[in-house]
Amino acid sequence: MNKEKFIKTLQEKLNIDENTAVIINNTIENNNIFIKKNKEKIVNDLMNDLKINLKEAEDIYEKVMDLITTTIKNKIKHPFRKD
Repeated sequence: MNKEKFIKTLQEKLNIDENTAVIINNTIENNNIFIKKNKEKIVNDLMNDLKINLKEAEDIYEKVMDLITTTIKNKIKHPFRKD
């Protein structure tokens, strides 16, 4: 999934505007999401960048991680399918 499609998907899944989706995308891109210790940093960055509380930031983090892992699993199952 390319960056533009990921941002569009974030907008749809989280029911947010494009600017918020771009901020979330940038936060995810700036951190290694596959290291468990980075969850706290990502959540804190989301709280600071979006001016939201801990619960909202954790919810966004979980939804984004679910989207990413689902996309990876689908790519593994169907490597030649176009997005």
